[in-house]
Amino acid sequence: MQRIEIKEKTVSKALFQFIFPFSIKSETETDMVTFMQKQGFNRFRLDQLEDEQKYYGSFNVSHRDMEAYYLPFTNKVLFPHTESQKGFQRYSKKVEIHASLKTERVEIPFVIHSLDMIICPYQLGFLTIRTEIRDEGMPLSHAIEFAARFRVLEPRTTRDHKTVVEYGGNKFSQVENFLFDSLYPGLPEFFERESMKGAYFETFPFFEDERMYVQSLISLKESEILEEVDVFRAGDLNGLNKEGKAYVNSNNMEYIQRYLKQNGYDRWAPNTYYLLDEHSFACISNENRDVLNQLASQIYGEFYYGLILNLFHKIVLLKMANDYSEIEVERDSDKIEELIHSINSFTANFFFLELATQSHGREIFVHLRKIFQIDALYEDARQTLNSLYKYKEQISSKQNSILLLILTLYTVVSGIFGMNQVIEDLKGKIKWEKLLHYNLFEYFALFTTFTGLITTVLLGTLSLIKWYRDRQKRKKWSSLTVLDPGKK
Repeated sequence: MQRIEIKEKTVSKALFQFIFPFSIKSETETDMVTFMQKQGFNRFRLDQLEDEQKYYGSFNVSHRDMEAYYLPFTNKVLFPHTESQKGFQRYSKKVEIHASLKTERVEIPFVIHSLDMIICPYQLGFLTIRTEIRDEGMPLSHAIEFAARFRVLEPRTTRDHKTVVEYGGNKFSQVENFLFDSLYPGLPEFFERESMKGAYFETFPFFEDERMYVQSLISLKESEILEEVDVFRAGDLNGLNKEGKAYVNSNNMEYIQRYLKQNGYDRWAPNTYYLLDEHSFACISNENRDVLNQLASQIYGEFYYGLILNLFHKIVLLKMANDYSEIEVERDSDKIEELIHSINSFTANFFFLELATQSHGREIFVHLRKIFQIDALYEDARQTLNSLYKYKEQISSKQNSILLLILTLYTVVSGIFGMNQVIEDLKGKIKWEKLLHYNLFEYFALFTTFTGLITTVLLGTLSLIKWYRDRQKRKKWSSLTVLDPGKK
C-alpha cells in the first residue's frame, strides 16, 4: 500500500498542558498544601480576577465565563469556596521558565508559563505543566514531536533515552528528573507508592504507562490548509521518525477517516478540529488571532477542568476496581465496608452525567466519557457494590442467626430449669456454704445464670465498641473527600 504523503505545515502557536495524575499518601494532604505554599503556590479562586492573565502567558481565561459554563452542582466540585470543602483544590504558581528539549534530530525551545497542583478527593492529585513552544515558525512535526517526547517521564525506547531537557545549565536525561528536581522539588515525598510493590521497574506511582496526558492547542498559519492527516498526527502524536522526517502512524487513509469520525469533533471544520484520545486532547486550527484567543481561553479554562473531571472519574473508578480485586472476602470486612462507602460517596457527590450548560461542551464531554469508557467502569462499580451488599447481608444474616441461637438456647434452658431456683440464694448476703450442697441441676442453673449475665454484658460491650469503631472509621473514610473534616 502506498504511503500517505505528508505536506509539512508551519506553526504560529503551540500550547501544551501536560497532566500527571498521582496518588497521595493517606492523611498528608494538608501537609502537602503547606509544603507547596512555601514554594510559592497560591490557591486558585474564581473571585480573584487578577489571576485571569497570570498563568497563561499572552492569553487569558475569563473566570465569569468559566463559572457560567458549568452547572451549579459541578461548580461546587470544580471551584470550592474554601479549602475544607469537598472538591478540586487547585494551587498554581507562575514560573516563566525557559528551557529546551533536545533529541537526536532537533532542538525545540519552550517556556513553562505556570504549574498547577490540584488536590482531589480519594487521595488523588494532578500536576499540570503549562508550556508553550518559543519558535513560532517551526514545522508542525517539531511541535508534535515535542509533545510526544516531553510526556514520557520514564524512558523506555532508544529515542526516549536520547532525549534531554536543558535548563539552567543542567541537562536532564529523564523528564521526571526535570519535573521533580526543578519544578516540584520535594513533592514525591507525598506520593503513595503502595501500588508499586508488585512492579519491577516503576520508580513513580503511575496509573497507566509512565506518560503524562497531553492537552494541546496547535495553531497553524492562516494560509495553511488543514488536512485530515494533520489532525490525526496532532492527536496521535506522530511527529518525527527515527530519521528525523515527518511521519504518520498509518498507511491507510480510510482508517484515518474512520478514526477521526470516531474520536474527532468537527463542529467548526474545516478550520478547527478537536481530537480526543486516551492519551491526548488535541485542538488544531488555522483561524486568526481573535479566534485563537477564544480557543486558548477554552483550552486553559473550561476544557481543562472538564478533562480533569473526566480523568478523575476514570482513575477513581479504576482504583475502586483494583481495590475490589485485592479484597479477601473472608478476612477484609473493613475493606469491604470502606469500598461500599467509597462507591456510594462517589456516586452521591462527584459522578455527574451532565456537566456543562452549552451544547458543544456537553458533546465534547460525552465524547470524553466514551473515550475513557467511564460508563462501563461505573457499571462495573455498581455491580461491585451489589456484590458487596449481598455478601454483607449474608454475613450479617449468619451473625444474627448465631446471636439468636445463643439467646434462644439461654432462654430455653433457663425456662426448663428455672433460674429463680438459685436466685434466692444469691440475694443479699450470699450463703456460700449452701452453694456447696447444690445438686447437679442446681449447679447447672447457677452456671446458666452467671454465663447468661456475662454473655449479655459482653455482647452489649462489644456492640458499643463496634459502634464506636464504625463511627471512627466512617469519619476517616469521609476525610478522604475533604482536606480538613473538622472545618465547616
